[in-house]
Order: sequence, then structure tokens, then C-alpha cells
Amino acid sequence: MLESALHWLYTLWLFTESDVGTFVVPNTLFGIFGALSGLLLTATSSRPAPYQVLHRLPHLVAFNWLNLLIFDIANQRLPAAIAEDSLNKPWRPLPEKRITPADAETLLLWTIPLVLLASYGLGVGPESALLIALTWMYNDLGGGDKNCWARNGIIALAFAVYNAGSLKLAAGEGAIISLRGFEWIAMISAVILTTMHVQDLKDQAGDQRRERRTVPLVLGAAVARWTVVLAMAVWAVLGPFFWRMELSGFLIAGGGAAIVAVSILRGKDAKADRTSWKLWAAWTATLYALPLLKSLT
Repeated sequence: MLESALHWLYTLWLFTESDVGTFVVPNTLFGIFGALSGLLLTATSSRPAPYQVLHRLPHLVAFNWLNLLIFDIANQRLPAAIAEDSLNKPWRPLPEKRITPADAETLLLWTIPLVLLASYGLGVGPESALLIALTWMYNDLGGGDKNCWARNGIIALAFAVYNAGSLKLAAGEGAIISLRGFEWIAMISAVILTTMHVQDLKDQAGDQRRERRTVPLVLGAAVARWTVVLAMAVWAVLGPFFWRMELSGFLIAGGGAAIVAVSILRGKDAKADRTSWKLWAAWTATLYALPLLKSLT
């Protein structure tokens, strides 16, 4: 019994393992940094204490990971995804044959209502419902395959929902996201829209086999690299400008962008591009920290 339970828990982890560091962690940090920024992003009576925000950390992680689990099962169960993962990520549950496609669909059927119930219990039920709709559009309607900018757009919308839900949870019961908070969430989603295809650089072999129309395959890898680098340069300026920050804010955002840009432009293989993808995720987290830094100055 215990061995079977551990087997299934590890299988669930394998569905999400490659995305935790680049989705769950940054989205959780967005909520934490935003809540600690106080009135810059939320309409609250007072800035929550750090221990209060950290006390809510399990809720943030649960919201982000459980909804990521739905997306990953829905995505990885498809025949084209199994073929792609056999090239890019052969250790995932389906290409490794830890679970069958039929069992994955059954698991998804159980996971969706359970995650919805858990999310409503946490106070972010509408956010989870919207994420499930976006998951359906991305996977089952082919939004992630047919058009590279529709793909980026769906992901950008999903990030907005993840970040809004994370901020609500971190700020605590009764907190309301302010207009400025929604403007910041929208700006971050614009960052995602224009740079998210950095993740596709590492997956070109599998995406080509799947006939997925990603930016590197449609425009070419070299053009895709430069579009990410140039967009990051713009956002490294606009992000600190949005918060009317001093030079330190521009140095933090710009310095991080420069490190990622060098990695992207020097990338020669999937391993190097995977490193760039992780560095990009870390850079987005530095953007998420800007309102907190602003509140402390």
C-alpha cells in the first residue's frame, strides 16, 4: 500500500518536475513580493508582516502546483506530446511508461474537480476555473500548436491568472488587488507574451516532430533569440520606470537581462538553451521584486 502510494506521488511529481522551478517558484514569489509591498499592489488596511505572508506560503504553493499539475497531465497525455517527450523529456511518466494514456485521462478526470474544490476552499476558485479553461484552449483546441503568438498569448493570460491568485492568497483574506496591482500584472503578462518563446529554443527537435508552430520554428532560431533579447532590454527599462525607481532598480532589472541575453545569444544546443530558460525565469523573479524594493525606499 505504502509502496503504491509513493509510486503515484512520484508519478505526479514527474508530471510537473521540469516546470516547478520556472512556473511554481516565480509565481509564488510574485505573490510574496506583492503582498510585502503593501498598498502598492493591494487595497489593505496595513502592510502584512513577513511572518504572516510566510504563514500563507503553503496555500500559494498548493494553488500554483495543483493547477500546474492539471495543465501538465492534460498536455502530456496527448499522443503528439508523448512523441515529443520521447525526444525532449523521456523520463516523464508517459514515455517512461509509468502510466498509460488512458490512466492519465482518468487521473485528469479526478484531478480537475478535486483541484477546483481545493481552490474554492482557498478562496481562488474562479482563478482555477479560468486556468482550466485556458488549459483546454492550449491543449485540446490546439492553441499551443497552431499559432506561435496565440501560444504565447494563452500562456501570458495564464500567468496573469496565476499571479493574481498568488497575490490574493499572499495578501490574505479581505485584501483586494488595486488598479495599480492589475496594471502591474498586465505589464508582467506583456513581458511573458514577448519573451516566453525562450522556452521553445530548448525544445525545437520535439516541437518540429510534433509540427508545433513555435517562434523558433516559424521565424528561425536566430531571429527568435534576438526578439527575446530585445524585448527583455525594453522591459528592463519599462519595469523600473513603471515604479519610478532610482538607478538601483534599473541596474537590477538591466543587469539580470544582460546575463540572460548573453546566455541566449551564445546558446548552441538544447542544454545551453535549457540554462537560458532557467535564467530567464530567475530574471522574471527580479522584476516581480521591483514593487517590494520600491516600497522599501
